[in-house]
Amino acid sequence: FKEDFLMEILGQVSDHAINGVLQYVATAVFQERLRGQLSTTLEAVAFVADGSILPRRSGASSMPMASPPALPFKAPESRMKKQVAVNMGMLCEYLQLDESVSSVDDTTVHLAGLVIPHGVTLIVGGGYHGKSTLLRCIASGVYDKIPGDGREFSVTVRDAVAVRAEDGRYVNNCNVSAFISNLPTPPGVDKTIDTSKFCTREASGSTSQASNVSEAMEMGASAMLVDEDVSAANFMARDGRMRSLVMDESITPLLYRVNGIYDSLGISTVVVVGGVGDWLDVPHQVVKLDKYLVYDATAKAQSVSRQFSHGHVQYAGRGVVHRLNWDKKGMPNQRKPVTDHPFHNARVSLMDGGGRVCLTGEEGSEMSVDYDNDDEDFGVIDMTRCEQLFGRSEQLYGAGLCVAWIIGHSKSHPGLGLRALLDALDSELDRSGGMKGLLASLPESKEDVLESLGYASRPRRYEVAMALTRMRGICFDEIPNVDDGSEEEAARKAEERKAALAELWANRRKKAREG
Repeated sequence: FKEDFLMEILGQVSDHAINGVLQYVATAVFQERLRGQLSTTLEAVAFVADGSILPRRSGASSMPMASPPALPFKAPESRMKKQVAVNMGMLCEYLQLDESVSSVDDTTVHLAGLVIPHGVTLIVGGGYHGKSTLLRCIASGVYDKIPGDGREFSVTVRDAVAVRAEDGRYVNNCNVSAFISNLPTPPGVDKTIDTSKFCTREASGSTSQASNVSEAMEMGASAMLVDEDVSAANFMARDGRMRSLVMDESITPLLYRVNGIYDSLGISTVVVVGGVGDWLDVPHQVVKLDKYLVYDATAKAQSVSRQFSHGHVQYAGRGVVHRLNWDKKGMPNQRKPVTDHPFHNARVSLMDGGGRVCLTGEEGSEMSVDYDNDDEDFGVIDMTRCEQLFGRSEQLYGAGLCVAWIIGHSKSHPGLGLRALLDALDSELDRSGGMKGLLASLPESKEDVLESLGYASRPRRYEVAMALTRMRGICFDEIPNVDDGSEEEAARKAEERKAALAELWANRRKKAREG
């Protein structure tokens, strides 16, 4: 943040509006500086400030609920409650602070709140007690909020991604083998389904959520946000009785993987659960909501876990149930768009009903003729269930524009993978002044957006990636991974674990016979 740049901007603002402008600037600067502490001094995914108003007026409103009846957020007195200090310099006086939960020392703001540390965090509680509301606050924390939002002092790392089930979503060449394997084939079909290169036009709940997790990892997310209310039940968990009844199961639930994902890849997970107690075996910390009040239930959850079979049940020789080691074969494919598709020079348009955008070609272009496909939604991007696309139509249209730019850039740079293309997009947006510069390179779309919306909002790179991978008809090639010898070492260790387990059971059977 450069104060001389701010002074230049203020010189163009009328005197009576300066204070209002500075309040907005100060609030954004506070959030950015606090967010910078999350991954360093706090070692955390998110911070939820005391005094925040989390519930909204309605499901369709972004405005805070009146208080009362809404209860201001208060962190529990535990190790998860932290006091943060943010130096605001000359902007300190323009922050709208609640003096009952904050203090100011010269130009430094001190504020207490709940820290969601790195690792696996559960948010538990009864129905309608505020679990999903807390998760939505964390999900929205990747963006800066305006004064009066109620959550403007609560922040989340920028690369936290919400993942959920999306029945019917389009998937192409996605590695879901860590979660989905040994899928059955119809009678008479000899070829098995390779879930390391999974493709479908209509994903199920479990395969769509597995794809979403894999793609979040592929795009570099440092944290995943999961709510069981909008997740596939068979993807989330599977208890011991069901394992005993149905032994030939194609799904390895997320429950079994979250610890391995964090231990091996450093990706944290925040999960809202209320109905499956097996989740109590895996978290590093547990937040409990009871009548909208927050408690640290970590110790109680660990006690409950110890009363059951945690740490004793093996899973097909692959490790302890609920805590499987991460297998490198399950790493997401590094992909790139194919160059021989008809989406180049496409036009971006919003579709009726909201939540969907489409890439179309002009009459006579290669997109307007039959492209050897029978998908009537060819070129359609369905973002209706991408829960962190908060900017409505303007941000949805921005995501479509970014997809069009990436497709054009990939044609002239065919060796770049998706993450490198997203890096190039971010660099272009920063260099050219955001969406204004991007629109200049897409003149037809510029006319469309001016006529329909007036402007387009810049989305995060993760929502751009979601839009690109959901576009019906898009195809991806895999970028080969360089073998560093770790796969062979992992296979050797797996064989050692299997041999040790076999020896253990052989000794037990021997003792049983001798007894």
